[in-house]
Amino acid sequence: MVVTISKFPPYMSGHSFEAMNQGRALYEMTGYKHHELTYHPDIYDKSTNYNDAPSLLKKAAKYLYIHRVKTVSSKNVKVFDGELTKAFTGRLINLIQSKKVNVISTFYLDPHAYIANQAKIYAEKILGKKIITVHKAVGSDVLNSIGNHLTDGQGKFLLLQMLEADIMFAVSQYTKDKLVEFAKVVLPPEFSNKIASKTEVLYAPFDNEYFAIRDEKLTRNLKDRLRIRSNQQIISYFGRIFPEKGIEDLVYAYKSVKENFPELVLVVGGYGIELAKLKKMVKDLGLKDVKFTGAVSDKEKRAIMQMSVLGVIPTKPIKNFVETLCISALEYQASGTVLLTTKVGGVPEAGGTHSLYARHSDPKDLAAKITTVLKGQIDREEIISLGLEHTAKFNYVEITKRFLEKVNEKREERRNSTRPMVNPDFWLKANLLKPYGNGF
Repeated sequence: MVVTISKFPPYMSGHSFEAMNQGRALYEMTGYKHHELTYHPDIYDKSTNYNDAPSLLKKAAKYLYIHRVKTVSSKNVKVFDGELTKAFTGRLINLIQSKKVNVISTFYLDPHAYIANQAKIYAEKILGKKIITVHKAVGSDVLNSIGNHLTDGQGKFLLLQMLEADIMFAVSQYTKDKLVEFAKVVLPPEFSNKIASKTEVLYAPFDNEYFAIRDEKLTRNLKDRLRIRSNQQIISYFGRIFPEKGIEDLVYAYKSVKENFPELVLVVGGYGIELAKLKKMVKDLGLKDVKFTGAVSDKEKRAIMQMSVLGVIPTKPIKNFVETLCISALEYQASGTVLLTTKVGGVPEAGGTHSLYARHSDPKDLAAKITTVLKGQIDREEIISLGLEHTAKFNYVEITKRFLEKVNEKREERRNSTRPMVNPDFWLKANLLKPYGNGF
């Protein structure tokens, strides 16, 4: 039985969907629901990265038992911090004890790997139960929580949590390379070399087949609602409306291209902290035919991508944030749409060699690449075919099969080990253990 610790819908991020898709694959492969340990919705900032659409939440709960955690009302006021971490750890200990959990999967080392490692110690020392931990390092772990803390000890602490894992993954090759780079800075060679040799790249599990499904009626209704005429061509962006996504560059590029292609429409899908700023920018520039959708359903997002002649994700480095994969890049390609993006961080791993690339932070180059597409100077059918082939490598079942293969390898390794199992009763008598049961 697997419990996954991660962010989860209604929080909107690539890794929350990664957890959802892994849970779905586990359900389809094993025939029963596994567990998701995540944050209570009250903890999330509802102005960003949040979508509590009933259809999404119903889908999220279909394949997993979801356990949502927040701080308790009777917290210890003499303890300054750590209440939420303790609440997660306590809930995880109870799941191990009462739900036959024997595998803990985490997305984010900070703080989820630490939570998993502490619960594993309890399981082995108190319950006499062996737990397999699978930690997956993601972008913000490496570039922020570790990369910004190479001198104050926090980065060393998080690298230790990774080293304590039975199985170590990184969400992209770029993420692994940065993880190893920072480990070499702060750890002795013995341990940085272990991270380099033991960490494998396991991409985000993605439902590529879903984005191939077409709903012509929904597409027509969307065009009517957005007031898009049948003779207009659509380019679109869909994802978080945040500075690092480079949408401002796309607006400037659109302004330039619009002069030569008056029937062009730009659709900007999603929402986030930059939405109001972008709307004002469009108004100040006097641009027409720029449509902001806000939050939409998964089916509507899919339809927007499918009706676009080009999907544009002009992501760029912002301070300590660099895109380390890009789920939206996969979604566009799986929708049968040509993708234009930038070679930032791990984005080329999602985009593949067949997609189109512009220089980041360069609206002129972005406009030039868009113009190439609109003039038909690309082999559209070839790019689309290669995109569909590429995204199949990220299929959620295939990725989760690899996850389970590694778990089974570790299980076999333990079975063949001659090291004796520690008996927790060596210091506690049976009558002292008996009264607690599953409620402890």
